[in-house]
Amino acid sequence: MYWVCKMCGRSIRQEERPMCCYHDRMDSIENISDEDAVKMGLSIPEGERFEFPGDVRWDPDTGRPMDAGPGATLREFQRAVMGWVRQ
Repeated sequence: MYWVCKMCGRSIRQEERPMCCYHDRMDSIENISDEDAVKMGLSIPEGERFEFPGDVRWDPDTGRPMDAGPGATLREFQRAVMGWVRQ
């Protein structure tokens, strides 16, 4: 099951509704079906939890601070897309 933050657009994959977004701690989170996630291009590999693990600041289940892990960030993704657009 996918959950998407309505404020920043980052997504998380887990069964239970998260308390907050893992990046900005906003609680405006929407459930996205697996079919809609495919249409939206969400790409969280099986066994992973966060769409952008490099952006993790808060535990989405408790709201407590966490250290960012290695991995992609939204900023890197946006730069890659804009580089592709400019070509």
